[in-house]
Amino acid sequence: MKNPIINIDDVTTGMSVILLFLSFVTLPIFQVVANAATIHTTMMNITAGTLGTPIFIEKDTSIHNKPIIFNGEMKGLNATFSGNGKVKGINFADVGIALITFRPDKSSDIQANATITITDNASDSEKATYTLQSIGHTDINGTTRDNGALFFHTNSTGKLADLDNMVIIFKDQVDKSGNGMTVGWEWK
Repeated sequence: MKNPIINIDDVTTGMSVILLFLSFVTLPIFQVVANAATIHTTMMNITAGTLGTPIFIEKDTSIHNKPIIFNGEMKGLNATFSGNGKVKGINFADVGIALITFRPDKSSDIQANATITITDNASDSEKATYTLQSIGHTDINGTTRDNGALFFHTNSTGKLADLDNMVIIFKDQVDKSGNGMTVGWEWK
């Protein structure tokens, strides 16, 4: 049987090997953590800017609301809307359709598609489309306030050309009669 006494030289050598191994493993981990902190700080600086002057204002009215019923309960609305507004100084008329899904926590997920057509020049029929995604909250008076993003697309080579691939973040308010106003800022 071996002597149970531990040789201190073996322990020292073993500890040196372990410390050497840990220095190779932990150094890259600390570098990754440090780099992540730098990236996070940089992202915070990028997004902490002010929004500035809105470039998008739209006033709409709900034309038709069709309740979505599932298992005898109203789970949402399919709403058609139209109105007018101004984007980057260009007047437009719009028409669209929205799907509003009610959530158990009394919020709602809102998705919409709309087409805008320039109204500045009657002979000009430039168009652009946008897709909307937002989250809304309805108060006890029936007013819904939501925040989200509009994603624009157009084939226009004229006044609306700058809208292609533009993202606008917005705030929106719609009263219980379906009259709404949207104010948005370009997300760069």
